[in-house]
Amino acid sequence: MNNPFTLSFGLEPASYIAREQQTNQVIHSFTGDPSPSHLYMISGIRGAGKTVFLSELEDYFRTEEWIVYDLSIETDLLRSFAAKLYNDERLYKLFIGAKINLSFLGLGVEIQGASPISDLGTAIERMLAIVKKQGKKVLISIDEAINSVYMRQFASEFQIILRNHYPVYLLMTGLYENLYNLQNEKTLTFLYRAPKINLDPLNAAAVTLSYQKIFHNSIEDARKMAALTKGYSYAYQVVGYLCWNMNIHTVTDELISQFDRYMDEYVYAKIWSELSPVKRDVLNAMAGTSSGSVKEIRQSIGMSTQEFSVYRSRLVQQGIIQANGYGRLTFTLPRFKFFIQNQVY
Repeated sequence: MNNPFTLSFGLEPASYIAREQQTNQVIHSFTGDPSPSHLYMISGIRGAGKTVFLSELEDYFRTEEWIVYDLSIETDLLRSFAAKLYNDERLYKLFIGAKINLSFLGLGVEIQGASPISDLGTAIERMLAIVKKQGKKVLISIDEAINSVYMRQFASEFQIILRNHYPVYLLMTGLYENLYNLQNEKTLTFLYRAPKINLDPLNAAAVTLSYQKIFHNSIEDARKMAALTKGYSYAYQVVGYLCWNMNIHTVTDELISQFDRYMDEYVYAKIWSELSPVKRDVLNAMAGTSSGSVKEIRQSIGMSTQEFSVYRSRLVQQGIIQANGYGRLTFTLPRFKFFIQNQVY
């Protein structure tokens, strides 16, 4: 049997702990009659499992009734959506029969006797009207959304699509700060009202049972392995991957050493590089305290209570730290404190 765990981001591993409650939340919302929402924004730190969560939902909706399109943030999203829709083999003949001529836009052949459509938004709405008439629904997924020109153009058109009651649904994943910046755009205030899902740590009992099932170890050893991950989705994969390759079924000093190396190389260095200097100062001060006292951390970097509250809130929302009792903070990422202590400034 091959290693059931993977270190590749975005690839659905053989061993995967589903987030059933949050998955069902989206499914029930999109399949409701009427649908309470046509949009979900899914946030989480790198390695939290956003892409795998998105893939699981895409797989669920790939049915006769639903048409699923995965759009790349690196492309012109609006044009990419129009192209995928127009060239879909399930719909192409219907569009031709309706004389939808997109030759001017470079998306189709000339149709005799039909004036070419010159506006991309108009072309999409004409096609969606036919999709609606056929009783089908469209799900669009965008992974790692950012506040780009293409994303803003697409979101603006999606707002129009919603107002015109077309059966189109959107799933967006992204880092908290990227989604925050996107919804702060003056023309995209509707995104504030969109329901949001933050991918919290995996259930400790579920991680424990998963390890026990795969490694056939004792509940005590499985719990130690689960505790090392702190519920962090990527750490769950790393611990399992290493234990499988090292042929061990519990936490050892060698496992911890390898775990630190892999987490540094594959995810923590990237997370750290994306943090602002002030956030790094806050985390470095936090790593230097044994108590995790907010007062002690704040005073060590000479920051006012009001200023510190802003950065603390952002780091909590990013999924890096959490409040643990009155006036105390802890790291949510496994052994991230150790990682910080070993950074060279």
